[in-house]
Amino acid sequence: MIDMAVRELIRERFKGPTKPVPRDVTVATTVTDIMANNPDRFGWQIVNLSANRGFLGFDRQVSETHGTPIEASGGVVSVTWEEDGETTTYAVFGINQVAAGTWYVVEQVRF
Repeated sequence: MIDMAVRELIRERFKGPTKPVPRDVTVATTVTDIMANNPDRFGWQIVNLSANRGFLGFDRQVSETHGTPIEASGGVVSVTWEEDGETTTYAVFGINQVAAGTWYVVEQVRF
């Protein structure tokens, strides 16, 4: 059994300190920048807090027919480098249906 705190394990795995970077993003009914490209990001989670369904994608063409759905009132999408590869570091864009709303975003980054 490994006798190390989670923080120590993460620091060892990523060769340095890491931190969560939480924030709220207002997502419009037009394409909205959610996260910039960041090669030091190894994971992220987005929670749609709005009353409207949204969509996210990795380019500015995100739409209802070109994106990943994120359901209203608590829909979640999460990405980790181990499961999703380089897309973890890509810029992310979003769009909400019907009306603008808040998405809660948490990036996990090395600093």
